[in-house]
Amino acid sequence: MKSIFITGVDTDIGKTFVSVGIALLKENEGKKTGYFKPFQSGAYKKNGELIAPDLAELKKYSTIPSKYSYLFEGEVSPHLASILNDVEADIIKVKSDLQDFSKDKDFIVIEGAGGLLCPAIKGKLFSDIIKDLNSEIIIVTTPSLGRLNHTLMTIECAKYNNIKIKGIIINKMPENKTLSEKNFVRELNLFSDVKILGIIPEIKSLTKENILKAFKGVDI
Repeated sequence: MKSIFITGVDTDIGKTFVSVGIALLKENEGKKTGYFKPFQSGAYKKNGELIAPDLAELKKYSTIPSKYSYLFEGEVSPHLASILNDVEADIIKVKSDLQDFSKDKDFIVIEGAGGLLCPAIKGKLFSDIIKDLNSEIIIVTTPSLGRLNHTLMTIECAKYNNIKIKGIIINKMPENKTLSEKNFVRELNLFSDVKILGIIPEIKSLTKENILKAFKGVDI
């Protein structure tokens, strides 16, 4: 079983969208694929049931199996959410859940929260969680102004923590680009040797077919 951990340079850059896209891509290749979210905060209640938003997003487009270890209300870091919900989360459960979930699968997409230095559980950042899970990462970024700085810092943080980087996916590339967006790839290649796995355009109509089309050719 192979796994990949999806992290990002910031919040609201499309980690869940990229996770869904990669899961659909691998499923389309004939791989038995699963989606795993160790810590899901931002849960909401619907008809009395607590809903995991990122897993719900995947279910819009696929029946790919999905699982979380911890589910919290509150749109905050998993660490803070665990405190607010009076739950002591631990990595042992996460590793056990992932091992059990992976038994009958060829490929697992693991999605984090925030970025590498987002607090995950007591005493651990997501950089620590990634090392505990022995995962390779894909960094999700966007080409907007300021994101080159965030992307390069994330790369340096990963290298400092001896985390292996599979590559970068540039998300939300607009059709009508600003000066910064036009030069983002060139600038990134000038200052980093990390491979760009794919450039995902902005998608106006989110369907399974359109997502697969956008991820066609992404090198994973």
